[in-house]
Amino acid sequence: MTSEIELPAIAKSSASSSTSSTAKVVVCRGRSCRKYQAEAVWDNFAQNLPSDVELMSVPCLGQCGNGSMVVVEPDQTWYSQVHPEEVETVIQQHIIGKSPVKAMLYSKFHQSIQRS
Repeated sequence: MTSEIELPAIAKSSASSSTSSTAKVVVCRGRSCRKYQAEAVWDNFAQNLPSDVELMSVPCLGQCGNGSMVVVEPDQTWYSQVHPEEVETVIQQHIIGKSPVKAMLYSKFHQSIQRS
């Protein structure tokens, strides 16, 4: 399912879920992120996400210049500089495998996790 929404209140949360039915992928499609292939990132998620994972579009996640930006909820995992060819990795490792892709994490919000 895909939808176009206004910017959600994205706040750090310790909430997590053991089922993917509550999983949500938020893709920034703002002007700055579009310069970094956000539309292709969106398209790859739209074509490849499991059907029980919601895909949401926002006009800006407020992190301009670090795009394409993607947030995976409910665990509030932020990814920066996501390229279209990396979407498959996020889907397989994080959405399906429940393990964030450490090498792609946005360090501003995930400073305690070492990037590999």
